[in-house]
Amino acid sequence: DSNQLLWMGNQQGNIGVDGNLYTRKGLGQVLLAAPLAWLGLVWPSVGIVHVALLLNPLLTAWAGALLFRAGRRLGWRRSTSIATALIFGLATMAWPYTQGYFSDPVSAWGLLAAAYGMVAYAQSGRKHYLMGAGAAWGIAYLTRTINLMTLPIYLVGLFFVLDALTRQTAANTWRARLRAAFWQNWRPVVSFMLPVVAAGLLSLWWNWFRFGSLFDTGYVESESFSGDWLAGLFGLVAGPARGYFWYNPALLLGIAGLGWFWRHQRVLLILLLTLVVLYVVVYAKWYMWHGGYSWGPRFLVPITPFLALLAGAGWQALVERRRLGLFGMALTGALLIWSVAVQWLGLLA
Repeated sequence: DSNQLLWMGNQQGNIGVDGNLYTRKGLGQVLLAAPLAWLGLVWPSVGIVHVALLLNPLLTAWAGALLFRAGRRLGWRRSTSIATALIFGLATMAWPYTQGYFSDPVSAWGLLAAAYGMVAYAQSGRKHYLMGAGAAWGIAYLTRTINLMTLPIYLVGLFFVLDALTRQTAANTWRARLRAAFWQNWRPVVSFMLPVVAAGLLSLWWNWFRFGSLFDTGYVESESFSGDWLAGLFGLVAGPARGYFWYNPALLLGIAGLGWFWRHQRVLLILLLTLVVLYVVVYAKWYMWHGGYSWGPRFLVPITPFLALLAGAGWQALVERRRLGLFGMALTGALLIWSVAVQWLGLLA
């Protein structure tokens, strides 16, 4: 059906080997939206477009639920876990992005769900959590191919989880620990990697089906990592037009959360920050680092739930433990009100 846009050339896709116009995007979002689209077909009075547009609201709400569960697994109070989910859902640009069909909220959900699955497996030892983590990561990868860059971070996280479960001593070399972590726990490794490999094979097939090459995703030469890297870094982090924290000021609470994670979840903190920095550094080099016609730095939407987790730790450190004076409470309240007001600007536009 995309051939109805064929007159626009390669602007809304790319010409495949069979002469048809194909999207440059992956299959992940399409597969997730297919049941909703089917519902729209069998229920014409609702409309296929309106039902399909429910995908991002549903996944964003699910991500909020995962943040709540993550907080509880980290030992936070129920009130802190609820605050974490609400900060993510109502005080970050995750909320305005529920209105559209951008793939960034899907990536946010997939990457967060994969991380949560590993944390849940570390606590419960149930392999279905790892299977779910691999499937969630696979959907994030199928949605945006660039998420492949995050796979090493998740593999390192899996190593630390399995290493803890095998109770290796500090006297062992890292090579011995690596072998023990993966070879003595091959079933959990397979549980995680099976959907990851399946997603990779499906992505290669999709490239071949559309453009006749396993590694041709359809992006044209001008769409490349050729931007001004320093300008992109400044623009994404603090620039007045697309600076991340101008659109998500409540996440500045995460500064106070760094101390809690460093004391209680140091490995998780390092992996989390690595993922965040990687996203910023890579997209700062993209020729259109600002994300084009969008609300704020949309390419950074996938890291928002991870920074919300840091903000939740900051909430616990400052508010729950009563470490704020009257001025601090007023400042925190003003920060949250400002954040919600910014999201309303995006919602009203």
